[in-house]
Amino acid sequence: MKYAKIFCLTLLLIFSAVLSGCGSGATQETKTVAVCFPNTTSSWQRNGDSLKKLLEDEGFTVDVQFSATVEEQQQQVKSVITKNPNCIVIGAIDSEAFVDVLQDAQKKNIPVIAFDRILLNTDAVSYYASFDNGAIGDGMGEYIEAALNLKNGGGPYNIELFAGGPSDKNAHIFFANTMKILEPYFRNGQLVCRSGQNTFEQVAVADWNSANARPRIQELLNRYYTSETLNVVLSPNDDIAGVILDEIEKAGKSYPVISGLDGDPAAFQRIKEGKQTFTIAKDPDVLTAKCVRMIKAVVEGTQPDINDVTNYDNGVKIVPAYLCTPMIIDQTNVNSLAAK
Repeated sequence: MKYAKIFCLTLLLIFSAVLSGCGSGATQETKTVAVCFPNTTSSWQRNGDSLKKLLEDEGFTVDVQFSATVEEQQQQVKSVITKNPNCIVIGAIDSEAFVDVLQDAQKKNIPVIAFDRILLNTDAVSYYASFDNGAIGDGMGEYIEAALNLKNGGGPYNIELFAGGPSDKNAHIFFANTMKILEPYFRNGQLVCRSGQNTFEQVAVADWNSANARPRIQELLNRYYTSETLNVVLSPNDDIAGVILDEIEKAGKSYPVISGLDGDPAAFQRIKEGKQTFTIAKDPDVLTAKCVRMIKAVVEGTQPDINDVTNYDNGVKIVPAYLCTPMIIDQTNVNSLAAK
């Protein structure tokens, strides 16, 4: 009887260990991440595919979905919440569109990471992974300032302004920081905006869609620059810069000093050809690698690396962020960087 009890106790301990092992294995096998990105530009597709590969290499099951409209993305996020992933990563088409949608994620304690674009007016967002958006705006302004020798009295120069999508807080930051640097030169007459369109609301390009910039640059050229020279264009990204330069070429005008953002291959080529002056590269490999480390920490219950806890107030809370460093690319370094 004594040995029977010992045998039964041994079986019980073995069975418990097996169950414990199964539980641990299930946890490992069910590390799931949902990624919801726009498909509005090729860079989003590239980021999504890269994130998926990196996470799968780390043993995660990854559901990546792309959307063309705000409504489609809202439905996608609602759907992935019902599947109870360990983490949700959102690159928002509209930063303000998820206030109600993410309430269920918060109730289920699902961590949410905002990728590249902050999520506004919700306390359901846990972290933000992006580039230093203030530095991007500063870089645009400082490059234009130097290229035109404005500090030493260069000018006057005619300038027209374009900004990104109104629903993206990053677009507001880029524009505000650039204008902070250029504003003194508007006041003293070194920079002249002949259209008078110099507020964010006047110059924003809906949805960052470059097609929406085409009618406006056409109107500007036809109305204000039939005989005058357009010396400078502030463009918020490379896609929009491409459309602007296309219309300038069609009008038979000389190329202005023109900015860009994203470091797209097409922009590299235009820089080599002397058409686009510069771009600011947000290396997708840097951001996706940082986001993967953030996801791993969140899922494993540890604190992710954070380097900004003050600047990203989303209207409800200060969102802890990790900001990667962007890089200015022009003719001095485009060949070496494009070769990578």
